[in-house]
Amino acid sequence: MQAPFTDIVVPLDGSPTAERALEPARRLAGQAAVPLLLVSRVLPGEAAARRSYLARVVERLATEVDVGALVVDRESIPDAIVGELEPGSLLCISSHGRGGVVRGVLGSVTEAVLRTIEHPALVVGPHAGGPGVLRGRIVACVDGSPESERAVAPAQRWAAAFDLPLWLVEVMDPHALLDRDDAGHVIELARRTDDVRGWDVLHGRSAPRALADLAASETDPVALLVMATHGRTGWSRLRLGSVTTATVHAAGVPVLVVPAGHPERPVRPAPGFVTREPVSG
Repeated sequence: MQAPFTDIVVPLDGSPTAERALEPARRLAGQAAVPLLLVSRVLPGEAAARRSYLARVVERLATEVDVGALVVDRESIPDAIVGELEPGSLLCISSHGRGGVVRGVLGSVTEAVLRTIEHPALVVGPHAGGPGVLRGRIVACVDGSPESERAVAPAQRWAAAFDLPLWLVEVMDPHALLDRDDAGHVIELARRTDDVRGWDVLHGRSAPRALADLAASETDPVALLVMATHGRTGWSRLRLGSVTTATVHAAGVPVLVVPAGHPERPVRPAPGFVTREPVSG
């Protein structure tokens, strides 16, 4: 089956934190046989140094994947990233993991981008590593709300594309909702979802910790966690969601974050565009 994306876009700012996204993006691009595009936003006077940096990264990756790079001059870093995303592009971006998603080295870039785009983005937390998306289960995380179920369709597409088993997982606080059937929701969802290999209900006071422990399993490895954001309850009480943010920080695998998106307002290049320069290795 064809990959659920046509290319992978990795934003870089020259920092080791941003470069954490390169390894999972490289592996995924090779597995899916799609090109990799490195994008870096620059300020006046930085273009030459940034082009030189990107050329070195391109040279390092070019023997393994089809890779290109762009230096983009815009007023806003999120605008620089979003402006290079085609409808079929997968954004692969690292998170700082300190008090939120990418607060610090890249500012609140990931949060700002996820508020704008309508397609899933692969977010690489500070502890993500190992086999990444190439081996193990695809786990769609649900919580009983319709909003969380938006994670299921992207998880299906990824599982089918990479021939990996699809699982549905719910985390429940053992001290809450005592009158609720623990597995009722996830079983019903599994029954009406094609190609589900299995399901599980985890019990824990901390959903992010429970999901991180699941992802750390050596006997039944997890390739990818898939989570939806912007729900009113459950996973996403905040704009991005405290649970999603904490899971990205704690998990040892990347998290495919499914934003609500704004279909009535398609992504358009933002004002402030000055230059868009390709970089050759």
